[in-house]
Amino acid sequence: MSGTTVRGGRTSEKQALSKPEPAAPLTGADARVQVVSEAVQPGATASISKRSARKRSRSRARSARYAQAARARAKADRGVTWYAMRVLAVLLALTVLLFGISCMLVIGGSSVGTAVAETQREVKAPSGLRPNPPGVLANAAILVDAESGRVLYEKNPHLQLPIASTTKIVTALVVRDRLKLNDVVTISKQAANVGEQSIGLVAGEKIKVEDLLWALLVLSANDAAYALAQQTAGTIPAFADMMNKKAKELGANDSHFMNPHGLDQSGHYSTAYDLAVLGRALLKDPVLAKMVDTKRHSIPMPTGQSGDLTLYGHNEILDVYPGANGIKTGYTGKAGFCLVASATKDQKTLVSVVLNSTHRASDTTALLNYGFASTEKIVFVKAGQKLGTSRVSAFPRRYVSVVAQHDMGALAVVGSGDVYLVRTTVVKQAPGGAKKGTTLGTVQCWMNKNPIEHGEAVAASTSRKPGLASGAFAFLWYSLCWMGRILSAPFRIF
Repeated sequence: MSGTTVRGGRTSEKQALSKPEPAAPLTGADARVQVVSEAVQPGATASISKRSARKRSRSRARSARYAQAARARAKADRGVTWYAMRVLAVLLALTVLLFGISCMLVIGGSSVGTAVAETQREVKAPSGLRPNPPGVLANAAILVDAESGRVLYEKNPHLQLPIASTTKIVTALVVRDRLKLNDVVTISKQAANVGEQSIGLVAGEKIKVEDLLWALLVLSANDAAYALAQQTAGTIPAFADMMNKKAKELGANDSHFMNPHGLDQSGHYSTAYDLAVLGRALLKDPVLAKMVDTKRHSIPMPTGQSGDLTLYGHNEILDVYPGANGIKTGYTGKAGFCLVASATKDQKTLVSVVLNSTHRASDTTALLNYGFASTEKIVFVKAGQKLGTSRVSAFPRRYVSVVAQHDMGALAVVGSGDVYLVRTTVVKQAPGGAKKGTTLGTVQCWMNKNPIEHGEAVAASTSRKPGLASGAFAFLWYSLCWMGRILSAPFRIF
């Protein structure tokens, strides 16, 4: 075997086996490593170990510093995050507080305070010389402003006297309250036989209420009055009760009626003042006002007859006085000549009454002339004039205009020194909405601290309350607007 030394020419197999074979020679990189290793001395090995230890120490130090820096950065990051969260929390709290304040301001701004808005103003009568009052021959007389009821002249205004056919004024008012113009009336025997002035009605005939009213107020037909009374109440006493009740409702407190036509009867009487009140009420009914302003009118003949019946009026004042437009004449032996008249001139309407006058047309003319010459029209409010607003909704803000329902005014006597007070009240809220014409206020007028006229203030248009969603959106918007105003306040100040 190679690598085995032979002595004496013989080598035992045991010896050969006990000696190690020499290693194979190294080549390449392994040979270089072996050479380096063999060249290193024991001292050099120790030095290398120390350097390795120092390197590991420095590496651990760097790692520690890196870890410490990382922990510091993490801590700093956590601090920044916490600070940012606190800032955000503070900003959120301030925003909520500001929004809450804005909401309270919006709610506070929605309050309207008192329930009504009230305004008043004074108007003085024009100065000048007052004309002398007229001389009147009638036993009782009065002159009033048709609009306000103000008395401009009076003579025994509350003296109770027979009033003849001027009674038919209140008869017509009661009929208009209870019957329709197209209602048909069957004439009774009692109505046909009532006597005096009539249109010749026959028992059993049928005629409309409207035609009977024309006969009542133009021709002063007693049979028409009787037929209307029976149709309305069934009996004359029952109708007389209605007449008395109507008179009291209107303020004619010194009158008492026993029949619908005015023929002389014990206990049947009225006064100049009461007839002026009743005359003013009749003029407010357009149907009746047209009838009393008519000199001649034709109505159809009762059922079963052909042709028309022409009615001629007895009110001479319609012929002799310019602007005259009513109202009713009357005459009986006890009552004498009576006349309730009206006239309009220069936007002024007057009502005069003369009772038991020997010259009713002259007395009436003198009264009307005096009234127009001694007065001037004062307009308190005009129909449709805006008096204020009423809020329908707070969110969103929605209002409806409130206007005067009718013209309101009075005749001021020249040189009287009278003082008029006009007070308007308008409700500030109409929370359920308002339809056109809904009453939302009042107009009250006084003369020398005495009430003379009262009217209503109404919604000029229809305005509905918005829905819940619209209201919530409007509330949010108003609140945000308030926030903007608060935030921009410093910039607006400085």
